[in-house]
This record gives sequence, C-alpha cells and structure tokens, in this order.
Amino acid sequence: MKRSTALAVFILALTVMAASAQTYTELLSFDGNSAAGPKTALVQGADGNLYGTTYYGGTGTCFDSAGIGCGVIFRVTRRHAFEVLYNFQSNGPTHPVYGLALGFDGNFYGIAGNSIFKATPAGDFSVVYTFTGGTGGYGVYGALIQGVDGNFYGATYYGGTPSQFCPGGCGTVFKMTPAGVVTTIYSFCPENYCSDGENPWGTLVQGANGDLYGTAENGGLYKRGTVFRVSPNGKFTLLYTFQGNFSQPYPGGMILGTDGNFYGTTESFAYQVTPLGVFTDVSDLVDGNNPNLMIQGTDGNLYITTQEGGQYVYYGVILEMPTNGKASVIHDFAGYPDDGAGPWGSLTQATDGKFYGDTFNGGEANCNYTNNSPGCGTIFSLDMGLPPFVTFLRGAGGPGRRFGILGQGFTGATSVSLNGTPVDFKVKADTFIAATVPAGATTGYVTVTTSGGKLKSNVPFRVLK
Repeated sequence: MKRSTALAVFILALTVMAASAQTYTELLSFDGNSAAGPKTALVQGADGNLYGTTYYGGTGTCFDSAGIGCGVIFRVTRRHAFEVLYNFQSNGPTHPVYGLALGFDGNFYGIAGNSIFKATPAGDFSVVYTFTGGTGGYGVYGALIQGVDGNFYGATYYGGTPSQFCPGGCGTVFKMTPAGVVTTIYSFCPENYCSDGENPWGTLVQGANGDLYGTAENGGLYKRGTVFRVSPNGKFTLLYTFQGNFSQPYPGGMILGTDGNFYGTTESFAYQVTPLGVFTDVSDLVDGNNPNLMIQGTDGNLYITTQEGGQYVYYGVILEMPTNGKASVIHDFAGYPDDGAGPWGSLTQATDGKFYGDTFNGGEANCNYTNNSPGCGTIFSLDMGLPPFVTFLRGAGGPGRRFGILGQGFTGATSVSLNGTPVDFKVKADTFIAATVPAGATTGYVTVTTSGGKLKSNVPFRVLK
C-alpha cells in the first residue's frame, strides 16, 4: 500500500540551553494534527535522515480517549524539515510503539499492536506478520533487531507453550525471516516455578558470540525478573535473577557496551552484567524515574532519558554516566510551552556526532492528552561536542560479505580500511557506502578517508570465520 508524502505542519522552537560543552536544542514541536505524541527513539536511515513514529496524530480516525489520530511514520531531514510518510488507519495496525529498526535492505521494521510492519523511505507500507496468540505468542514490548544472519529477532510478553504455572504461556523469543516467516525459538516457563523468567520485555541485543541477550519482567527465584541468553537455535541460559525492592528490570532491555559487558536499568539504578552473568550495581539514577533504554555514546559514556523525575517532577531528565561512575543530570525537561516533557524513547547518536530524541508531551502546541504536561511532543538535539563518525548496516560478516557504511561527506571518498586492511567499496550516496569484507581482514574499526578527513566507526566491525 502506498501513501503519498505530505509536508507536515510543525512549529520551530527557539529553546537552546548550553552548559560547558553541551548544547540542548528543541528542533520542532508537533502540532497535534499532522503528528503528536512520539513514544519511540529516532533511527538514522541510509540517506542520513532521521525516522520515527508518533502514537497519535495523522489522518487516521481512531476513536480512543485522545481522539487525535492513529499515529504516523515520519522523517526529519538533515535540515530539520519534517515530513509524514505514512498515516496509520483504523482498519489496520495503529498506535506504533517501541521504535523502528533499520534493516539491511534500507527499509524500516516496526511494531504496531500485534503486527510487525515494513515501511520504505518512500512511504510504502505493508504488514509483514501478525501475532494471533496461543503458542505463537503475542504482545511485543520491544523493538526488533536484525541479527548478523539476516533474520529479525524479538520477544513476546505473552503466549508460547503452555505449562502448569503458565497455562496461557509466559512469553517467547522468536525469529522472523526477511520474508516474514516467524518461528518460536524459546518459550518461557517450561517448568512449574518459572526459574528462567516470565514475560520478556524490552529489545533484545545480540552478543559477540551471536547469542541473544534480554530481560524478563517477572519470574526467577525471587519473582523479580531475570537476565537471560538464548542462542538463535533456542538454547537457553539463565544469567541472573533480580531480587529486592526497586530491582525489577525496566522495559527498555539492555545494550552491549564497547567493553563487552551488558548495561540496563531498574526503576532506581543502572547495572552491568558480564556475558557470564556477573552482576554489578553501577549507579543510582539520581533524580530520574522510569528510565528508557540507555545508549552508549562515542565518548564511552552512557546516556539515559527518563519519562519522569527531575526538577519539574513529572517531566523527566537526560542523564550522563560513565560505565563505572555516577549518573549526573545534563538536562531537566521543563514542559509546555518552553520545552518537551516525558521522553518515552531513548536517545540516538547520529553519525554527525550529535544526540537526537523526542518527547511525548511538551512543546508549543497544546494537545492535552495526558495530565502530566500539555503539549503534543517535541524533537530535540543534544550536542556534547563529539566528532562525526561512521557506523554499519550489518556490523559483522565473513570475507566476501557485503555490508553498508552510514555517515556523511562520502562523496569523493578515497579509501576505506577495516582494521588496517584495504576494503573494496563503492560510494552510493553522500551518506552511504557499499563495502565488502576483504580476505585476511580481522575484527576492528573501519576508517573512511574523505575530503574532509578520516572518519572512524563508533564500534568495531566483527569479522566472522
């Protein structure tokens, strides 16, 4: 199904806040009609633009309590122009959540209701798969990821194989081929006590060994949730069981740090888990409440948005935290009409070095669909003074495997190397390079030499045997 591209009406904001080497800028306020209420992180496309979704707004008619549309898929160009690519309709999946995943094919994959959808950068939209419950699971509470094998992976909060403790199933981990064929690779709580966990939530992350790592909200020895590992063929390993008050894992999931460890959050603190399951409480989350999935910046620090907390209590904050240090507040959201409020998605670091995010509330237009803060939501940037870099479409592969490089300033690029080994490449656009893993290459960082200098990848490319 095709939807024509439409220029959305938005309000440019003037908010710029600077402290030492950081600059927070509100880029736009959603107007409530063309789009409203983003709940997901932004993602950079192969064209260098940012893509995302809103929970409300658009031309679709959804008769819910807000009454302001079924949500949209949008694009923000590098010049900060805003365009609606697709309007969700009431006769299909509505109110997208949990973020878009950029596929190796350059298209975007997301979750709306119990459906997985695909959207092209041109606005073509299709439903790839719909969960119907039962042993196949239902209720996806996290974004999809695409593994190095080309398949997509995710988890369902409910359903799966019934057991004595979970007659309706306690959730699944699933695999989806690019063609949309879904297979359950693990069902939670195969035994009576659910020592493995119940109700997985958050986005999975693939480790260097190819296994999938994630968190379950419930289950485990203390019924406070677990950290687990599942291989792509379904072998399950319990890594850690949460215990104590305020220690349940939060729904964002975990990330893989550049040090090889995993990082996540509970209601009150950030934690580290090694691949072998050694658990460390890293830092309290100071004034922030309800944290989202953290990310790691190119400076090595962790950045976390929270839905609530901070100076204005209900509006949330942005936190910065070393992997072995204390979290500190670098921005307090102030809410309508001067600032955003209530970020529901994590930050994204684009290859220009800046962080970008959105807020569910706040901004200059008054939507009044929540009690916390008026406003239809905002998009903002956070400049920490970090330099541009490159990153990958498919960050691992063996010799001869094709992979993509995302960045900017590629026109006229003269060389690409992988851990010092020259790489055959072709510049497809100023923001995208197609490359091939060379014979004899080893795992390491990719460097692109451009007319403006050398750009280094934010993470190593992993060479597979």
